[in-house]
Amino acid sequence: MQSFTKIVLAVVVAATDLVSAAPATSPTAIASRSMSGDLTYYTPGLGACGVYNSEEDAIVALSRELFDPHTPNGNPNLNTYCGRRIKISRGGHSAVVTVRDRCEGCQKDDLDVPVKVFSQLADPNDGRVKMTWDWVS
Repeated sequence: MQSFTKIVLAVVVAATDLVSAAPATSPTAIASRSMSGDLTYYTPGLGACGVYNSEEDAIVALSRELFDPHTPNGNPNLNTYCGRRIKISRGGHSAVVTVRDRCEGCQKDDLDVPVKVFSQLADPNDGRVKMTWDWVS
């Protein structure tokens, strides 16, 4: 029984170390602040979350820097944000989208959406506009 107790304690200590070493870009770390960056649009297909999406879907691609946070051992944790919802705001308009993809060319807080979503916030002829966004609980 004493060996079992030692094993359980070792597991709890290891788990605590992993939680305290969570990256600064974890969902908990950034959920409490508004982000701002560029909004662009793209033609979706098979997204990085493993789901096929169309131009009709209210989805979003996060920057590689946010989408690929690394665990303490250095391995990518690709599904941290898949399925999370984001509210994008610009000029008194907003759209709620679901994370389904990764944007290779985006800076950290930039977002890439299908043209249908982009059209709710800006003229597609603009191509790239400034916006703010927040996680939706």
